[in-house]
Amino acid sequence: MTGNENADHARLVQLLEEATPLMLPMYPDQQRVWLAESPLAQEIKSILARHPEYYDEVYAAVGDVFAEAKQKAQGQ
Repeated sequence: MTGNENADHARLVQLLEEATPLMLPMYPDQQRVWLAESPLAQEIKSILARHPEYYDEVYAAVGDVFAEAKQKAQGQ
């Protein structure tokens, strides 16, 4: 990993630590609102856009709520 990748990965881990307890108790419709409106979610999406290889780690932490971000990053 390059220095930028290490920094992005470290930031992603930190963001997931913040996001996981917030979103796991949410219903799917609440998660969609959170994804659309939360600066925390936007930052996670931004990192996933640059590093789609991190998606599996995000999926393991919070499930498939960021699936749309993965699809966009892969151009699907």
